[in-house]
Amino acid sequence: MQRSDNGFLNAYKSFINDKREAFDIIYNREVLEKPEVLLVLDSSFNPPHWGHYTLVKKGLELYHQKSTQVLLLLSVNNADKAPKPASFDKRMEMMCLLADMMHEDGIAVSVGITAHGKYVDKFNVLRGFYKHTGIMSFLVGFDTLVRIFDAKYYSPQLPAEALRDFMSSTELCCLTREGEHPSKTQLEYASDIINGAYEPMIPRNWGEKIHIMENDERFESVSSSAIRKAVLAGCSFETLEKLTPSAIAKYIAASKDHIF
Repeated sequence: MQRSDNGFLNAYKSFINDKREAFDIIYNREVLEKPEVLLVLDSSFNPPHWGHYTLVKKGLELYHQKSTQVLLLLSVNNADKAPKPASFDKRMEMMCLLADMMHEDGIAVSVGITAHGKYVDKFNVLRGFYKHTGIMSFLVGFDTLVRIFDAKYYSPQLPAEALRDFMSSTELCCLTREGEHPSKTQLEYASDIINGAYEPMIPRNWGEKIHIMENDERFESVSSSAIRKAVLAGCSFETLEKLTPSAIAKYIAASKDHIF
């Protein structure tokens, strides 16, 4: 794949200034014409890291019998997080480095940006763009999975009502991660939904569309915020490579304008 190392800032500015645009692919448009599965990794990518890469690989293993396209998706209007360093254009550059790495592994992957912050809206715009896709499956961490079903985003409706169309055509793949929820709680979340533990907020049948996958132990605690803290604390390049792929570690280390 060919990538221009310049122009991401202009691409970002053009996108946000065009009020008609809600989604655009910024890197590698020509991939699969009619994928059976579209795996959407929607994240802040601030920066991308080994956890992102592992989540994609686990998702591909889950759908290994189907033709699969990966979309790395950045929302420039996140529903939960205010914009903080790195700037969006630099995140886009690092996402392309991650895409290059995946491409070398034989993965069909594109990079896109969206103006939408909520998953329902992202789903609607992607379904319009990828008209010939079969299953659309969002790759998320457990904290994001819980937020998707958080009633505060849909009041006065219940999530069961607000997400009905979304969940009728979507699956969710989740990778366990270190945090406030014990690993056992995370791994049992889908079965708890199936057993009615979250009714009436979350219908039982949605549990069959949620796939909880166990993380590799060495990546369970890796996060973008942990990487930013490590960089600001002056961590070594060897430490940085344990948190994020080498190409991205080099990009961060070589940055002359202190992206974090």
